[in-house]
Amino acid sequence: MATTATRADAHTPRLFEHDLDPALFTGERLDELVRAAQRRDALGVQWTDPGRQRYGNDPVYTTPRFPVLDDARTRPVQYRIYGVAEWGPQEYRDAKERIVAEHAPDVDIAIVDSVVRVFAPHAVVALHGDPDLKLVCDVSGKTVWYVRPPGRMSTAEHENLLRGEFFLRWQESEDEVALPIEPGTGCFVPSRWAHWLDHPSDEPVVSFELGFWSRESVRERKVYDVNWLMRRLRLPVDPAGPGGRNDAHKHRLFDAISRATGKGARFRGI
Repeated sequence: MATTATRADAHTPRLFEHDLDPALFTGERLDELVRAAQRRDALGVQWTDPGRQRYGNDPVYTTPRFPVLDDARTRPVQYRIYGVAEWGPQEYRDAKERIVAEHAPDVDIAIVDSVVRVFAPHAVVALHGDPDLKLVCDVSGKTVWYVRPPGRMSTAEHENLLRGEFFLRWQESEDEVALPIEPGTGCFVPSRWAHWLDHPSDEPVVSFELGFWSRESVRERKVYDVNWLMRRLRLPVDPAGPGGRNDAHKHRLFDAISRATGKGARFRGI
């Protein structure tokens, strides 16, 4: 299933080949990006997870050390450099546009975010869910994304994803799919496919990742968020998930709450 899906399919994980220039991700370039991200408050450096389940949702942060690749060789850390394709040199913007043009599924894309990640060898990222869609390009080392269909998450887990509870209780899954990626290859992960990551590499792992929201995934988010609020208010109804007859009302309610609170503005009107 992971390798035979067509690009038009937005609901099935798959692998692909990419031609990103490794020169954009050398140690020197990474150091420059990390320093620039620090100035913009667009950097996260955290200790890696102890295993496939994280107890609590908040990462434990640390500070960067230079050179970044040497730091990743000596400490169990993960770097996240946020928004590189938005504020960095034009080459990263070009890379983002090319990856979207060549590998994104056939959906109405509303929002695209970029991040460069650096992982220590053999780092693990615990099981969690993401409501956006992913295009992940491996640049060095090796990563295996272990992904599970949305049905493996409970209704409460779907509703809580954007309420500070990304990370999930570990359980085995018979329909888990492995997506192994190495330099020159990447993977597409659909919205709300829970996943955990392994990095079976003896060298630091560098990846260029795009998290993007389709119009469909934004509207699903709005339904889940409003359902979460309905449960929180203990309304005497059982909120229907996405695809129900009241979806349009929930979309409008989300937008109204967003205007009143100032939260979720980037999703308003989509």
